[in-house]
Amino acid sequence: MLQDKRMVMSANDDRVKKIMRDIKSIKIQGARKVAVAGARILVLVAQGSRAGSSGAFVSELRNVSREVVGLRPTEPALRFGQELIVSRVASRKGMPVGELRKYAVSVCRNYISETKKMLDKIAQYGARLISDGDVVMTHCHSHCAVEILRFAKRQGKDFSVIVTETRPLFQGKITARELLAEKIPVVYCVDSASASLMKDATKVLVGADAVTAGGDVVNKIGTYQIAIEASEYKVPFIVACGTHKYDPMTALGFPEPIEERARREVAGVRELTGAKVVNPAFDVTPKEYIYEIVTEIGVFSPETLVGVLVSRGRKEGT
Repeated sequence: MLQDKRMVMSANDDRVKKIMRDIKSIKIQGARKVAVAGARILVLVAQGSRAGSSGAFVSELRNVSREVVGLRPTEPALRFGQELIVSRVASRKGMPVGELRKYAVSVCRNYISETKKMLDKIAQYGARLISDGDVVMTHCHSHCAVEILRFAKRQGKDFSVIVTETRPLFQGKITARELLAEKIPVVYCVDSASASLMKDATKVLVGADAVTAGGDVVNKIGTYQIAIEASEYKVPFIVACGTHKYDPMTALGFPEPIEERARREVAGVRELTGAKVVNPAFDVTPKEYIYEIVTEIGVFSPETLVGVLVSRGRKEGT
C-alpha cells in the first residue's frame, strides 16, 4: 500500500513540474488559463500530500503557491487565485489533515468553475459592443476577447477581425485559428502593419494581464502602440478582462512587474554579439487611450471600474 502511495506522489510530482514548465514557457498562456493551471497544481499537491498535520499541509500548499506565482510575475489573476485558494484552506486548518486535503481540492475546483462563469459573463457583456459590419483588431491571444467574438458570432452578427501575429511567440496564430474555427473572417498581419490597417478598423478589442489602481492596463507588448494608433484614427480601444486582474498593490506605490523574457526568444546565442537584447513580455497602456473595460460585472470606463472595485474592496474589508 505504501508503495502505491509513493507511486501516486511521484506521478503527481511529475505532473506538477510539467504544468509549471508549461506556465513558465508560455505553453499555457492567457491569464485565465494560467490561473486555472495554478489551481490544478494545488489540486495535485493536495491529492499527493503526505503532510502529517493540517498546519504542515497548509505550509506545504503555501510554499508551492509562492513558487507558482513566481513563474509569471505579471499575472495578478494567478496571484489572486493562489492567494484566494490558500487563504480559504488556511481558514479551515482546524480540520483533520485528511479532511483538509479534500477540502482544498474542492476549493480549487470551485475556483476553476467560477472562472468559467466569469468568462461567460464577460462574453455576454462584450458581445453587445460588436455590431454588424464591424472590423475588429485584436492583439495577442485573450480568452476574454475570443469569447466575446465567439458569442457575437453565435448571435448571428456579421463582422471580421484583424489579428496581429504578436512576436516573438506568435500568440496571434492561436487567436486566428480559434476565430477561423468559428467561421469568423480573419485578416492576419505582421505586428508592424497594425498602423496601416487601423484605418480599416472600427474597434480594437484586447485582453489584459493587469489593471492598475490608476486605471492603466498591462497587456502583451505591442498593445500600447496599437492603442496610440487607435487614438490617431479615433477607433474605440476596448479591453476585456475579469475584475481579478485588478492589482490593488499598485495603489500603494508598488509598480506592476513587467516580465523580461529570455533573449533566445528574440535572437540566437551567437547572433548580435555585443548587443543588449531586450524582450519585455508586457507594456502599459495609459487609461487615456482606453474607451471601455468589459468585465463580468459590466462595462466601465477605467476610472469608474477602479472606483467600483475600490468601493467593493472596502465593503468586503479587503
